[in-house]
Amino acid sequence: MTVDVTLGQPAAISKTLGRRDAVLYLIAASLGSFGLGVAQFYLNFLYRSLGFDAFAIGLLAGAEALGVVGGAVPAAIFTRGRSRRAAILLGGTLTGVGIFGILIFNSLPAVFLSAMLVGFGGIIASSSGAALLADATDAARRATRFGQQIALGTTAAFLSSVIAGALATPVASLFGARPDSALVLRALVGSGGIIAAASIVPILAIRAVPVARHTLAAPTRNDLVRRFLAIEILFGFGAGSFLPFVNLFFVDRYGVPFSALGLLLGVLAVAGSIGALLHGRFVAARLGAIQSIVVVQALSLPFALVAGFTGVLPIAVGALAVRHFLMFGASGTVNAFQLSSFTPAERAGANAVLALAWSAANAAGAILSGAVRVRLGPEGFTVNMVTLVLAYGVATLLTWRLFATHQPSGDVAGRTAAVPDSRG
Repeated sequence: MTVDVTLGQPAAISKTLGRRDAVLYLIAASLGSFGLGVAQFYLNFLYRSLGFDAFAIGLLAGAEALGVVGGAVPAAIFTRGRSRRAAILLGGTLTGVGIFGILIFNSLPAVFLSAMLVGFGGIIASSSGAALLADATDAARRATRFGQQIALGTTAAFLSSVIAGALATPVASLFGARPDSALVLRALVGSGGIIAAASIVPILAIRAVPVARHTLAAPTRNDLVRRFLAIEILFGFGAGSFLPFVNLFFVDRYGVPFSALGLLLGVLAVAGSIGALLHGRFVAARLGAIQSIVVVQALSLPFALVAGFTGVLPIAVGALAVRHFLMFGASGTVNAFQLSSFTPAERAGANAVLALAWSAANAAGAILSGAVRVRLGPEGFTVNMVTLVLAYGVATLLTWRLFATHQPSGDVAGRTAAVPDSRG
């Protein structure tokens, strides 16, 4: 296997993938995030309008995560001899087919399979996009670049939330139906899918650089992979317990209408965007990757608890906004830390394995979350949030215990996929 002999530089593939390709991907990812944000804003309400209860909605949230599990290995091997661009286009196409299925079917099994296809295509596109972004960016700038991606994504989420919330009434008037009717909600979800499809334009402008077959090797530093897996499973389970249902949280507990819901979710998105921009550039640069990740994640936990227990809407919004500021802030640094710990030959495989573990746990958390709310009603959201805090707390502790002394070495000359990590 060949490795780059220049310290801190991406290995061979990045000699033909550069800043231009990274920027084009960021533009495409932001546009896709905006369109899918519009669709996701109304998706749980569409499920409810089709007659599905809280448990079924939890199953459908879990279905998307199960699709990610099913697509993780294909995501790692599809580009063998092909380009990252081809994989992103395939993943986007499959996601679009899944959204179309959600729009036309009424039965739970058919919608479940369509939601799985959304996750299946999504992991192929996002996994290849993450690998492209890492390969096209110098190691020293990787945390900042991933922070930019998250900031752009959360900014797109803010815009999509605000705009989506304002669309319900005029679209309902256009169709002469109630805003919460299946017809109106399908039109709104479909419009988001159409917008997301426009992300194909910048993707097509990315250079189609074939990925050498050896650059899709499975990660062989098994001890390192196992350590990351333990953390991903905990974070995935905790996230699935609450985050897919934050729109229902505001509507069911506080009676927030669609128009106001868009603004509230937009506030959370802006908070996350600011955190993502600041963390990689300022916090991680001063404290170091692991210290900055652990401190920020630990600080987020009390705010999550406040949001789960308070009955006052402004306090819940403020607490969740601070939580998003902190957690999204750490996300870019986490992504850069993980990918930088593996050689370019390992990155696609490692990303797929970690995504598989996170998504399987996320599906379990989402399904359990729905079952809890079926039994407890809106008060079940408090239990969901406590579950998130417990899982995140253990994951944060393990992050420190397992990686406090680990130094990412995926870009260091002479390191190969066969050399076990021995620094943590």
